[in-house]
Amino acid sequence: MILEAKELNYYYQDGDMRRYILKDTSIAFEKGKFYTILGQSGSGKTTLLSLLGALDTPHSGTVLFKGEDIKKIGYEKYRRNHVGIIFQSYNLIPTFTAVENVLIPMSITENEVPEDKKTVAYNLLDYIGISKEKADRPVNKLSGGEQQRVAIARALATNVELILADEPTGNLDEEMEQEIIDIFKKLAHEHEKCVIVVTHANEVAVQSDQSFLLRKGVLTSNE
Repeated sequence: MILEAKELNYYYQDGDMRRYILKDTSIAFEKGKFYTILGQSGSGKTTLLSLLGALDTPHSGTVLFKGEDIKKIGYEKYRRNHVGIIFQSYNLIPTFTAVENVLIPMSITENEVPEDKKTVAYNLLDYIGISKEKADRPVNKLSGGEQQRVAIARALATNVELILADEPTGNLDEEMEQEIIDIFKKLAHEHEKCVIVVTHANEVAVQSDQSFLLRKGVLTSNE
């Protein structure tokens, strides 16, 4: 297993009451698979992704990357070197070009990166469907689907094995949604990435290798 969550608990204190977002949640993921975590708004799926990506910390429980507690690895080091995160709102720097956005993680990672980073960035963008002409545009001049592709390229820039995506197709039309899903499938099946997508859309979930359903803090297999 590349990633495991063991008995995660996350809650809000409401007076004397604990309101659980996640309760004793355990899950494991392998390389080479495309996973989805399905749930309605407020189900806790984004919270779970945040814990898996070390964007937040659980009240109790452990997240293990390749068998090692990510707390021991160091949350910042884990985010910088081992995981690529894709957000629904893209989280790109709007005045930077597409290629400049992809170069950012290469400048801060401790992973080995090629000397000619810019060529690698252009190649990544080309791989996910962004031409060189568009790669040199500020991302705020690109469409929503194109910006999401740039965000995917940025997540891949340091050659991480783990890709986490939060509602990555939520702002896209049906055709663009399918293109993004096809990219995730290719990353998992041809490049041995572990791709984990949280979504409210069953149309996305049915295309994954394995889907889980999160409801009221409880995670079950979505067969």
